[in-house]
Amino acid sequence: MRITIKKALISGVILLQFVTLTTLLVSSYVSNQRSFNSHAHKLMIDYADNIINNSKRFLDTAEATTLLSSELLSADVLSIDRPEDLSLYFFQQLKQSPHISGIYFANTQGTFVHVQREQGFKDPLFSRKFIVFDNKDVLTSSQLFTHDNIFTQLSVKNIQQESYDPRDRIWFNKALDNGALSWTDPYVFFSSRKPGITSSMPVYDKDNKLIGVVGVDVSLATISSFFDNLDLGENSTAFVTNRLGEIIAYPDQKIIQDTASESLRFPRINEINNPIALTAWQALQEETQLFSTGSTATAVAFSFGNNKYHGLFKEFTHHEWPWIIAIYMPEQFFLSELITNQKLNILFGLVISIFACLTSFFFINHITDSLRKIKTIAENIRCGQFIKTNITESSFIELQQTQYAFNNMIDSLIASRKENEQLHLMLEKTNVETITRLGLAAEYKNDSSPNHIRRVSRYCELIGLNMGMSKDKAKELCAAAKLHDLGKIGIPEQVLSKPAALTMQEWIMMKTAPVIGAKILQDAESTTLQLAHNLVLTLHEHWDGSGYPNQLQHNDIPLSARIVAVVDTFDTMIHPRCYKKAIPIEVAITQIHTLSGSKFDPNVVAAFDHCLMDILNVYKQLSPSVEVSQLPRRCG
Repeated sequence: MRITIKKALISGVILLQFVTLTTLLVSSYVSNQRSFNSHAHKLMIDYADNIINNSKRFLDTAEATTLLSSELLSADVLSIDRPEDLSLYFFQQLKQSPHISGIYFANTQGTFVHVQREQGFKDPLFSRKFIVFDNKDVLTSSQLFTHDNIFTQLSVKNIQQESYDPRDRIWFNKALDNGALSWTDPYVFFSSRKPGITSSMPVYDKDNKLIGVVGVDVSLATISSFFDNLDLGENSTAFVTNRLGEIIAYPDQKIIQDTASESLRFPRINEINNPIALTAWQALQEETQLFSTGSTATAVAFSFGNNKYHGLFKEFTHHEWPWIIAIYMPEQFFLSELITNQKLNILFGLVISIFACLTSFFFINHITDSLRKIKTIAENIRCGQFIKTNITESSFIELQQTQYAFNNMIDSLIASRKENEQLHLMLEKTNVETITRLGLAAEYKNDSSPNHIRRVSRYCELIGLNMGMSKDKAKELCAAAKLHDLGKIGIPEQVLSKPAALTMQEWIMMKTAPVIGAKILQDAESTTLQLAHNLVLTLHEHWDGSGYPNQLQHNDIPLSARIVAVVDTFDTMIHPRCYKKAIPIEVAITQIHTLSGSKFDPNVVAAFDHCLMDILNVYKQLSPSVEVSQLPRRCG
């Protein structure tokens, strides 16, 4: 029994509605769990965004301080030549921005002013370092000052063995390499021996000459202290890691240690004695979303001990660091009231899903057989293969009728293709004939020998093929070449037919022929007429640039015009005109060679020589009055 697709779909929708309603009524926990999971995910997203926004605030303030300091130094409002004023300004910036640990400036000679916040003291304390180099890069002095909370100087110390040269530091060179505001990778600050990052920027004077580099330090401890103050509940933690699993910031700042050298060592997750964090990271490795699809956040679920956890890893999208904010929380925090019914609901939902899948498969199996056949027919049509296929019996009336419709469509397409091919051949023939008649009109006006345009067009086709043109392009050139003298339609007949030499005024009038022909053909949509337009306009340009109307030279002249120029001259020389007699073919060939490199493209002349026998055969065919004895021996 055959049924319609409409009935099948209605039955399927009723069945799916029944299954959906049953699922919603019997396993309400599933929807509730999704809601709570969404709430958990949103909560962790909010925590992550809060962390990122605070970190961004720290970094944006450091950037703003760097930019402001650079502008003041560029405008000479501040100067390293006035170190006391510069130091006071740096101190004021540190007072306004507690999360900035240091700010400094070094000029190109190495002279350096640095003010930083000292940690570990009961009362706020600041240090100031002033290093001076002379013009020969020789250290002249290095002093270390201490200041209280109002920048009153407390002590001063002269450093005899100063090893610090700011021009060798990461922040100085990165700013110069980028030529703009730049951030360093995390490293150990020279003075405080604490890990951090630096925003630095080159400073230029009003003449755009480099003065030096200004830098602003942000300690990683600032971000870590923010984590320490977060209240995420018991067995919950948030921290910053990179894609290698190295800890950048952590509530317990002591886990981030620096080595004896200036390189910074980040502990890996498996070194911080936090097995839950390690399990969360391992769960992330099984997720490819964050790393392969460009998503900025990935949620994971994992188990540790007897508890299930939810975690979130969100990319730190500010600036250029591939950092990740990591947060994990126990599931009991969100779903404690629903966990007892979870197994039953999952089992019930699984049974319903299997039933729905089996039912859907029954209907899909019948539909897809016919659809595959229809797809095959459609693919054949797309590939231009109009192949009719056998009709497959189907339980669905519409599918079988569609197969019949496709076969009927193939019959129509085959008929249309034949009709289009005939129309195309007719249009092509009409196009060629129209161009030929237009060329004959110009030949009629001009005092040229009979069949001149036919011979020239055939010569062009031979040379075009010899120079690597495709058959279609050579045919197109053959057609366009018939219009090469079209512009002479606009020249007075008394000038064209004058048996004597032209006067200067008459010669100037003759030189307008290319422009007249080009105007007749301008804005043509046909590719052949577009080719003819360019050919007509540049036919009288010479290889050495001495031609007209635009004195083009070499490859600026279209190849089609360069080919027509040679064969048109050749055919004109060997036929009589009102103002001259015909010259022997061998003499004409010699003159073509003589003009190679001046009037003619040497490559076209070489192709002309290679095709000469075929050219002379065309000449013999389209010049009935010529006798074989008149041809060169090579053409006899």
